[in-house]
Amino acid sequence: MPLHEDLGPNLTATVITTGLIAFITMSLRVYTRITTRSWGVEDSVMSVGCLPLLTLTIVTAIGSYYGIGARDSTFARPDNTKYIETAYYWFFLYEIFYCISIIFVKLSIAFMLNRIAGNKKNFIYVNYGIMVLCASVNLAAALYIIFQCNPVEAAWRSDLVAEGGHCQPPVYLQNIYYFCSSVNIFTDWATALMPIALLWNIQMNRNTKISVAFVLGLGIFTSLSGLIRMKYTVGLTSSHDYLYGVANILIWGYAEPALGMIVGNIATLRPLFRRVLHLDSSSSTDPHSNVTPRVLNNANLSHPYRSLDRDHELGVVVGVGAGQTTRIRGGQTAGGGGRDSPSGSDNESQKEILGSSSNGKGRGILVSKQVDISRS
Repeated sequence: MPLHEDLGPNLTATVITTGLIAFITMSLRVYTRITTRSWGVEDSVMSVGCLPLLTLTIVTAIGSYYGIGARDSTFARPDNTKYIETAYYWFFLYEIFYCISIIFVKLSIAFMLNRIAGNKKNFIYVNYGIMVLCASVNLAAALYIIFQCNPVEAAWRSDLVAEGGHCQPPVYLQNIYYFCSSVNIFTDWATALMPIALLWNIQMNRNTKISVAFVLGLGIFTSLSGLIRMKYTVGLTSSHDYLYGVANILIWGYAEPALGMIVGNIATLRPLFRRVLHLDSSSSTDPHSNVTPRVLNNANLSHPYRSLDRDHELGVVVGVGAGQTTRIRGGQTAGGGGRDSPSGSDNESQKEILGSSSNGKGRGILVSKQVDISRS
């Protein structure tokens, strides 16, 4: 019979609740991206990250039924001692898949921010640095956890230690946890605050700017789980109620990648919300609306990320800031090369407002504008 007592039920409830929300939002994300034909590299990374997160969910849930969260007094009961080794085994697997799953979640969010950044190269380079820092630290932590004992099985089998096996002192693992949590908290805040700076001087509708910054800033809440997790990390060196204290680490540790996936998924569901809540307006039919910035078809503004339709994503940022000028030129009314003409460009917006003339030849008034953004 499984040992599901003390903090075990709390751990199970946390995993099932947050995990279910994470995978529901992921399915909505996949549906939205496919139907709007806006699939990107960040979606592929998050999709791959579903596998380690699913494994982490299963491992944590099973561990909560086999001793993780139980007090020493609970293990002291008849026939409960056998669960100690099993609980250590599931905790060992949890540590590994936590590090792996959080790498994919954070990389996906970082790639999404790069896609929105457009041609902001400084922003993209800083974001790449954050990616490397996060991935390398969590990967190194996973490798340490795997090889901290010789043989590896000694991490959960005390009999191997008695027979000559060796494990690193628990304080080393505690320090790894502190350092890894600190890096993850830093990257959470960095990816949450950088979009605010990115949107600060961009010509966007104020309500749109606030909504974009709010959605991307939700990553701050993810860091809260990491901060609370650090509070319980001290229990890794405890000799009393060890597995009971570990349950608190698992509760807040699992919430970190799960909440990260939820935040990353919500940021892509704007088209679905617009469709379901019938938020489409006349302005959404104008692909050159001033509400959402648009990447112009200009070689000087090229970037490695595919531009997005304003109804498919939060938008690609191209602003008019320092060192840039904007020129507005009127188009020609005859032979001016509209959007549908071979000589027209993607930067021109033309609209026929008078369909015919007195001679019946369909001559009308054509309003044309062209916006060129150039650096001075």
